[in-house]
Amino acid sequence: MRSVVKSAVCMAVMATSSAWAFDPTDHSPKGVLADQAFFKPELSYASGHTPLSQALPQLSPQQAKVWEDFFARNGKNFEIYIDVVTGTASNIQGPVPLIPGDGVGNKLTLGSVGKHLGRSVEKVDGAVVADLVYRFIETNRDALGVDMRQLGHARVDQISQDLWQISIAQELQGIPVRHGRIAATISHGNLILIGTESWSNVGVSPMPLVDAERATMLAHERFGLMESPAEIWQEPTLEVAPVSIPGAGFGKGLGHELVWTYGFMLQGEDERWKVTVDADSGEVLALEDDNHYLDRRVRGDVYVFTNTGVPASCAPGSYCGSSQAAYPMPWANVSSGGFTDGYGVYNWTSGTVTTTLQGQYIRINDTCGNPATSSDSNGNINTGSGVNSPCPPAGGTRSSAARSAFYELNRIHELARSWLPNNAWLRGAMTANVNINNTCNAFWNGSTVNFYRAGGGCRNTGEIAAVFDHEWGHGMDDNDTAGTLSNSSEAYADIASMYRLPFNPAATPGNGLRSPASCIGYGFFQTINNNCGMTADGTGYNVNEAQTGGAWCATNCSGVRDADYAAHNPATPATPQNFVCTRCSSGTGPCGRQVHCAASPVRQAAWDFIARDLQSAPFNLDWNTAQNIGNRVFYLGSGNIGSWHACNCTAGTSDGCAATNGYKQWLAADDDNGNINDGTPHMTAIYNAFNRHGIACATPAPVNSGCSGAPTTRPTVTVTPATGQVSLSWGAVAGATQYWVMRSDGVNACTYGKARIATVTTTSFVDADVVAGHRVCYSVVPVGSNAACFGPSSTCNDATNVGCTVPL
Repeated sequence: MRSVVKSAVCMAVMATSSAWAFDPTDHSPKGVLADQAFFKPELSYASGHTPLSQALPQLSPQQAKVWEDFFARNGKNFEIYIDVVTGTASNIQGPVPLIPGDGVGNKLTLGSVGKHLGRSVEKVDGAVVADLVYRFIETNRDALGVDMRQLGHARVDQISQDLWQISIAQELQGIPVRHGRIAATISHGNLILIGTESWSNVGVSPMPLVDAERATMLAHERFGLMESPAEIWQEPTLEVAPVSIPGAGFGKGLGHELVWTYGFMLQGEDERWKVTVDADSGEVLALEDDNHYLDRRVRGDVYVFTNTGVPASCAPGSYCGSSQAAYPMPWANVSSGGFTDGYGVYNWTSGTVTTTLQGQYIRINDTCGNPATSSDSNGNINTGSGVNSPCPPAGGTRSSAARSAFYELNRIHELARSWLPNNAWLRGAMTANVNINNTCNAFWNGSTVNFYRAGGGCRNTGEIAAVFDHEWGHGMDDNDTAGTLSNSSEAYADIASMYRLPFNPAATPGNGLRSPASCIGYGFFQTINNNCGMTADGTGYNVNEAQTGGAWCATNCSGVRDADYAAHNPATPATPQNFVCTRCSSGTGPCGRQVHCAASPVRQAAWDFIARDLQSAPFNLDWNTAQNIGNRVFYLGSGNIGSWHACNCTAGTSDGCAATNGYKQWLAADDDNGNINDGTPHMTAIYNAFNRHGIACATPAPVNSGCSGAPTTRPTVTVTPATGQVSLSWGAVAGATQYWVMRSDGVNACTYGKARIATVTTTSFVDADVVAGHRVCYSVVPVGSNAACFGPSSTCNDATNVGCTVPL
């Protein structure tokens, strides 16, 4: 160790590290290295952000002068937060015109941007945005507290017409600095958020004293590996790792060390081991499983929600536990060429056609086998009927897990793609491995999602929709703007799941009714008794989410956790102080606690946002509108999140004030005018949801503002089925300049998160991407001239069939 005393070192291995093992792995077989997995007790560090006004007395006169100069250049309309650990600016929040747009005070043109850059600019693209952000950082480098020589490549993503997200990784002479970055958000042409995350300027040498071969050998000796691992998934790579310096004082709490990291797998095991070795001394600092576990017409029968077997009726708002017949296999490959459409339809002329479920977006790999399923004499392909778990009889049909995974993963992929059409990962193909010969878990390993068979007291995770969506959520988190997992990624993955799965329209704040989606993985605990009693339907045992400090039982959730705080005993909103710091074991998640447990405040805040705060005064929105808003804000606003919030268990503090925190990024996604300091359309709902769980920010005061003249009434939509299509029509809505057509399908279709399938300027739409006999539901959203300003969604109701139909 060079820069700090070895005994005081606390290496900060945050979101990208740790065995993301869902607690039920205690009930499942483990690899030979599982008992040796470790990270140093100090492998996480506290975080916190303080307003500039409170930080100034702790700054030197020279540092204070830096901020005087900043305000002289840029004006006074800013909210500034300083990272108490690093002393850098974790959030500079205010409207700074950067590219042409309709934001507050923005009068920029392509000509003025070109003049500023010293070159001709014909359009705004990623390169232009990157150059402008670099220039802003350079001009204000002293205020931000960054060494320009340590700025790496900028990743720039245009999330929507009005929203850009930028992430610039920290590097030391080409060596990545773990977790260090600058993040920026542009809304309506204005730079509204920019700040550092885990950034302290690096002062160590980039030259290792221990080479890669020696570091690997020392690690192998440490863990008793006498032979080389069967597979190296990451060659030894130099990194600069942040290390905490306890007691160093305000803004001086983060140092750095040069380390080697490499990854390997042992033959016949699922774990992807990641090792961190000090590049100076050769000390092994961590052995961690890098998998991200779950804390745990071509058609076929699928489990659309879970696999408990009951209730067979699958009534609206119920925990639908039975297999549903003849669901479409979206975008499946067919041997005649190409893929089916979103409802499993393809052009057939004659002959036998087959599919292997190697689809355009999702590819299934089943340990039961991957036979080609053949068409009947009419060209229809049935990939399998009924329940066969884990494996079907010999023949060309596929397992229940294969069919269910293919359907649900395609649907959540479609939902996300409708909000993030330019995301490369969503346009590509992802592999799902099902019926893995293990039990009680599932995981994302950096490229594939993986699901286990039933056994060990747990049901088949390849037959539970929330498990599909959760593991997929890790993949989405890994492939958004920042390109790294947020901390904790478990919160991100849970939000993806619960915003996709069915919401109970009858459940309103305070009426005691439940929404199935808040329980992540209902039916997972089949016979494992968590000392919290059984679910109401008797199909499993309620989860106990506390890891220490007494029980915190879900009252009707046999999944891995429940995002509705009111569905627990005690029914108290989880905060970092009352839950994470006291009831979660140590780990690398928020507050230095275990990643799944420590994600509780975030997942509960996200649930509250759509289930409580948008449905209460002053909004009083219906469930359908709230769900659409939630999905828009989540997908547009989560790509640049690093740590969802700050936390210091010793000091008893937490906040969401940094530019890379979830609260600020969701406000940026909700913004309508390039200035979140004057409020956003749904700001009080976002604030109340996050503040209830101790992860909001006190400034600026929450105000619902903007969107004057936007639509305020819902369209009344007529849905007319025909052969191979559905026609929609509605009356014009005052203030609307366009309309979003939203769609979902199957049992409880209205209550599922809907994909945006079209944006039209007329008052009608014909959907030809349907299949005869399969129920489909629609909702139309009126949108103003500003995409952030939209009215309530048209009514969609499963019980009365409003908005739903069955094509002919």
